[in-house]
This record gives sequence, structure tokens and C-alpha cells, in this order.
Amino acid sequence: MYAMAGIIQGNSVITNDKSLEKFNGRKVIITVLEDEKQFDTVSDKKLFAVSDSLIEQNMEAYQELAK
Repeated sequence: MYAMAGIIQGNSVITNDKSLEKFNGRKVIITVLEDEKQFDTVSDKKLFAVSDSLIEQNMEAYQELAK
């Protein structure tokens, strides 16, 4: 699993992460965060808790991607 941030412009997600090229053609799940602030710094502990929560909420979608 790989996580990164970007912005949506039209039908594209724009990022500054060149390492994404190695993932070309793979399926992704995009989570849009409704937040007034564009970027916040959070602790690893909070980040992992949020990630685990999103995975639990989207388990069916992840299982479909794994097929």
C-alpha cells in the first residue's frame, strides 16, 4: 500500500511525486478530504489510526481491487 497527497484538477489528480510512475496502470482508491486547510502535519500514530480506519471502512473495495 502506498499513500500520498495531491490535488484534483478536472478529472486528474495532480501530485509532485515522481515515484508514482512505477505504479502506472494500477487501480487506486482516492479519498477526498473535506478540509478548509490544505495541509496539516500529524503524528505517525494519528496517521496510522486514520489509515486503519479508512481501510476498515473500505474493506469491500480493497477486496475487489485484490481480485
